[in-house]
Amino acid sequence: MGNQLSIVIIGRNEESSIRHCAKAALAAAEKIGGAELIYVDSHSTDNTVAIMESYGFKVVSLSPGLRMTPSAGRYVGSRTARGEFVLFLDADTLIYPDFLDVALGEFESDRCLGGCNGRIDDFTETGERVLGVEEPCNGDTTVKWLRGPCCLYRRKALIEARSFDPELAMEEEAELGLRIIKQGWQLKKIAVPMAKHTRCYHGDSMTSIIATFIRDKRAKRLGEIAKTISHAFLAGNGFSFCWLRLKTTILFLVWLSMVAAALLLPSEYHPWKLATVLTISGGVAIYAKKRSLYQTLIFLPSKILNLIDILLGIHKIRLKSYGMPSREAVADQ
Repeated sequence: MGNQLSIVIIGRNEESSIRHCAKAALAAAEKIGGAELIYVDSHSTDNTVAIMESYGFKVVSLSPGLRMTPSAGRYVGSRTARGEFVLFLDADTLIYPDFLDVALGEFESDRCLGGCNGRIDDFTETGERVLGVEEPCNGDTTVKWLRGPCCLYRRKALIEARSFDPELAMEEEAELGLRIIKQGWQLKKIAVPMAKHTRCYHGDSMTSIIATFIRDKRAKRLGEIAKTISHAFLAGNGFSFCWLRLKTTILFLVWLSMVAAALLLPSEYHPWKLATVLTISGGVAIYAKKRSLYQTLIFLPSKILNLIDILLGIHKIRLKSYGMPSREAVADQ
């Protein structure tokens, strides 16, 4: 199956961990008879490139004018790959050796299947398991997007959907998923372990939520979600994308708006009582979903930070400047 599958790993300055990712990918490829090996580098200044070359990976570097984002790396990787199927891996992700054989069988039995994922197990850098990242999956289920750390696509589906948008730095997987579905393909998650992923940041603690916000600020990613929203609207998927990835934030905003509107009512409507009822009702609904008082409490500031992120990006929305880029111009390597 060497000509059937391309494995694309993306990264930058990953010499401390890239060996583990490469070895896991090689082991998985060996079980299916081999694969095309590609590493897309975002201008590393350490020994990452040399390490990947030593493992037999073809190294491709992002062109200087392209944003150094995971989406750009995957886009260039998809344009470089020649396999019928393309597996994308982040450098902090270890694919399990038995997944590919099962997943490729799913593609063979379903010619309309454009992409397939299994269960991704998330861990912190200290080895603690992170729960709640994925919805429980007891059986095969149709989905609208595939998680980025490890995702497997039919290359034909990627080409027809124009692949990952290299201009996006946030929620690019969901934006792509909707475009693939719009082309008539299906995406599926199967109840099979797929990979182990190390998450530097997660939503299980207030400390991590704040750290994520600070990290995005330093990386100049605040407001990027607005850019993704604008691209989704340009592709005709704006409302679907917002409901898919921002549903809880939208509902949180509606809840806050209802409380604020209640407080503005005339005194004969007992605005404070109504606002109190709405506040308590919303809190109970959040608790019923989270099933944890602590998670309920950190939900509130996390959504406020999400709203701040969106508001910071609104001023960047210029449909003319945020139009779909000429992707052919950035594909030449």
